[in-house]
Amino acid sequence: MTATYDSLAAHYDAVAGDGEAEAAFVHDLIRQRRPVEPRRGRAATLLDVACGTGAIAASLARQDQGGYRVSGLDISPGMLAVARAKLPAGTPLYQADMTSFRLDARFDAVVCAYQGVNHLLSFPAWESFFRCVYEHLNAGGVFVFDIATVGHLVRMAGLEKIVQQFGDNYLLIRVHTADGAVFQWRIEVYELQPDGRYRLLTEVVEMTSFPVGRVREALGHWFTGIEVTGDGGSADPDAEDRIWLTCVKPP
Repeated sequence: MTATYDSLAAHYDAVAGDGEAEAAFVHDLIRQRRPVEPRRGRAATLLDVACGTGAIAASLARQDQGGYRVSGLDISPGMLAVARAKLPAGTPLYQADMTSFRLDARFDAVVCAYQGVNHLLSFPAWESFFRCVYEHLNAGGVFVFDIATVGHLVRMAGLEKIVQQFGDNYLLIRVHTADGAVFQWRIEVYELQPDGRYRLLTEVVEMTSFPVGRVREALGHWFTGIEVTGDGGSADPDAEDRIWLTCVKPP
């Protein structure tokens, strides 16, 4: 079971960052691994797993960001409701667990952004997710996802708190770990009400991560051409805060 973020769905986009920039980066990664080819053409269909409010999928559906025929999958009905309002009419949206989904569709690309996989708390669950992706990709299809590294989660737990203002509202995050393996994120949004008071919205989610080498090894059971891209340019991917992994289903 993954985090739902239902209570925070209305504010998720405001605090998650620039979805268009993320989408542009994802599009570049897909285009590098699946250039236009006479036999297969470009990647045209795309599934966004743990799509949340659909910010990335909506951008990737636009012509200037690839013009993909997008579909979205998430476990949260609240997040999917927000996504439906911003995605093109008729966009397929599936409420399902990312470790066990079974869709009657195959795709040229599967994407999972905003560290969605980190909400799976065991490595067998990560492997189940990778297997689901493999089963839903066309031959030669591209899989792109990002993870928060172990080091990043440890560093976050070392902070007393994170406070962020967005609009007239406030976000407070505290990260705690009891065993150094599972990290509990207590997320509080203080939402300004018409009477000037604040309403407290709370979500508690758990995350974990694993060494990049172990993740690559697991991907190698299904995919080829595994590439790692770090946000900070370090030669050691485990030293990064976040990394992107890109791989291909063998033709």
